[in-house]
Amino acid sequence: MEAELRWHRMQVWACGLCLVLLLAGCCPGSEATFVGVCYGQCVTNLPSSQKVVQLLQAQSIPRVRLFDADSGVLRALAYTNIQVVVGMTNSEMSGVAQSEAVAYAWVSNNVAAYLPATRIIAIAVGSEVITSPLNISSLLVPAMINLNSALVSAGLDGQVKVSTPHAMGVIQNSFPPSAGSFYSSFVPVIQPLLSFLSQTQSFFMVNVYPFYTFQNENPRVSLDYALFQPKTGTVDPNSGLVYFNLFDAQVDAVYYALEALGYSNLSLVITETGWPSMGYASEVNVVNFQNAAAYNGNLIKHILQKNGTPLKPGIGIDTYIFELFNEDQLPGPTSVRNWGLFRPDGTKYYDISFGGQGSISGGTVPSGNPGQIPIVNRTFCITSVGASFTGLQSALDWACGKARVDCSAIQPGQDCYLPDTVASHASYAFNSYYQDSGMDPSSCSFSGLASITSLDPTT
Repeated sequence: MEAELRWHRMQVWACGLCLVLLLAGCCPGSEATFVGVCYGQCVTNLPSSQKVVQLLQAQSIPRVRLFDADSGVLRALAYTNIQVVVGMTNSEMSGVAQSEAVAYAWVSNNVAAYLPATRIIAIAVGSEVITSPLNISSLLVPAMINLNSALVSAGLDGQVKVSTPHAMGVIQNSFPPSAGSFYSSFVPVIQPLLSFLSQTQSFFMVNVYPFYTFQNENPRVSLDYALFQPKTGTVDPNSGLVYFNLFDAQVDAVYYALEALGYSNLSLVITETGWPSMGYASEVNVVNFQNAAAYNGNLIKHILQKNGTPLKPGIGIDTYIFELFNEDQLPGPTSVRNWGLFRPDGTKYYDISFGGQGSISGGTVPSGNPGQIPIVNRTFCITSVGASFTGLQSALDWACGKARVDCSAIQPGQDCYLPDTVASHASYAFNSYYQDSGMDPSSCSFSGLASITSLDPTT
């Protein structure tokens, strides 16, 4: 009975909210284009939901994408006018796909319960489902259909759209953009999915990462081209269109792929994009503060100017930057944990503006004493003050022995032999091990004998 009352109440709210949106000129189809952020929560010292929302407001961030339907976050977003994309996890899809009642309950509990106070505008069903190794793509369209049916029953389908974020891995050919096409093996799922999106006036969600394309296709793709700061354009030999950044080229490859299946009128939403600020030591010239600031700063300016792409000039594309905080609890390479724009205390890693008022060169690294700024966001592992001689010697022996650190540089007569102290030699060995481990914080422990610093001990 409680669920039925909530559902009836939401039907009334939906009518009222539609009138408010009409009066405000903010209905679906509005000309405004937005840049929002993705909010993942695998963060040490994660701020409270209230503080996160205060940060979004302070930075004038108008939209946020959640990877689930966290009740605390959704409550904190109430009455803020921040628009929200809620996520359904891949693990939730099975029940929703197989049961309209489960879909009805999911919408009731995770969407209807928070409207109209919290401005939920879309449900992102799963994440990169079609390219997932879990083999769950057959559940995708049925889950989307059932969710939309639940929204229709509540009179919410005009406000809340259903879609699903895709990886660029669904695109078989992306260069040149005019050759864009979907992998034929994915078409049996993508074709009915596109039909659903068209019928419900929803949008195609895709995650676009020029960073990964640059990594995988370098040297064919220049770093400047990936960072929105090319010296010359790149001509598509088939269309004759000129591209001045990799982001537009990838987006147009998706547009061409949609056109090839007969859905050229579908709108796009970029549900993830960004640039990491820290990676392995070998990536330091690509993965650093400057490049992250340049990419994200130039991206925001590009989107908010509503330039569109060479294929679709003047067509705005709502875009979500990945991500609000560094998710330092995620497994994998160092770069996976370092996409964040802000520290948990709300300070910026680098200066970018969501108001689109930044320099044409993008964002900037915080200013200060040039000798003290970690300009490439690299950290180092050194011996801790007061570490015992016996402990350091034992740890040094381990690093140069069992851990197979190359300690030849600290042998007599070599470049790093002086100063000839156990503490100095241990710092060299500890840092070598730390850098070889991709600056993983867990590799700079040595039973409390070492600590991480942002200041290069060799300068």
